[in-house]
Amino acid sequence: MKKSHFSKTLMIAFVSLVVASSCSKQNDLAPDPDALEKAGPTGAASLLSTSYTITFEGIGRAYMADTTSYGDNAYSTWGGTQIAPYTHSPSNLRFAIKGAGSGTPVDYYNGGFVVSDWNYKSNIPGKTGNWWYSYQNQCSVYAGTDGAKNGGYGGSSNFAVLTGYVDAFNSSYATRPVMNFTSGSGVVDGMYICLSSYTYGVIQNGNSFGSAGSSAPLKDVANGNGYIKLLAYGYNGNTPTNNGDPVEIYLARYSNHLPVVAPLTAWTYFDLSDLGAVTRVEFNFEGNDNGAYGLNTPAYVCIDNVEVTL
Repeated sequence: MKKSHFSKTLMIAFVSLVVASSCSKQNDLAPDPDALEKAGPTGAASLLSTSYTITFEGIGRAYMADTTSYGDNAYSTWGGTQIAPYTHSPSNLRFAIKGAGSGTPVDYYNGGFVVSDWNYKSNIPGKTGNWWYSYQNQCSVYAGTDGAKNGGYGGSSNFAVLTGYVDAFNSSYATRPVMNFTSGSGVVDGMYICLSSYTYGVIQNGNSFGSAGSSAPLKDVANGNGYIKLLAYGYNGNTPTNNGDPVEIYLARYSNHLPVVAPLTAWTYFDLSDLGAVTRVEFNFEGNDNGAYGLNTPAYVCIDNVEVTL
């Protein structure tokens, strides 16, 4: 009887802690609805951790690609106030363009994250040709109602766009995009991902890349076996986690010109929990549609509802 009474008291205390914590969270926080279930019957260990879902909602326009779907304010050439790096509170998980926060203007093409609410999936008035699947529309997600700014997970407005990769062509100067804790560490349990309009359009249609020619639709690459995938590597300080192995997910994959993994135009869960406790997660893209300057498939993916346990 005493054991049963203790368990009930502990569970009530845990529920009170979750409720109290959720009352103090910012608009872009949502408590994990499965927290009690994940805690198990004792709940004792779970009292030492808190779960958050980072939705990017309600964070303010200063953190967003707020000018055009190209994201003019994410570049050093922008004449106004440049996009600010976003650090989620209270988890301290940071999403930023490489070099942001140092006071020196940064350029999104060097890799990193911007928060966006654009979702153009076709040409808008005044735009022609392949505009909707070009870098000029690089901050759009291929989801939701075309242009309605409801392309985030579950029909929400905001999401983040990740870009950048390292391979044999650019390893001397490029770095992988980093999602890092500005203090402490935590487990990035997972997140939802969806293709950007830029990446999806090039997967479907191919695209021209200078005088060297053009890339074919991904279904026709490598004798009909084209693919593009996202990889995530965990680090705790300087020590790789998960034995140094990444977790990965295909963004699109073909065999004999037919989709084995259809292009991810629906928000799809990417489980990162195998990386364990980390201070940072580094991302990379791999694919087999390559040219003289690396990947022909644009290295962009949209992310939303990032789940974190501290």
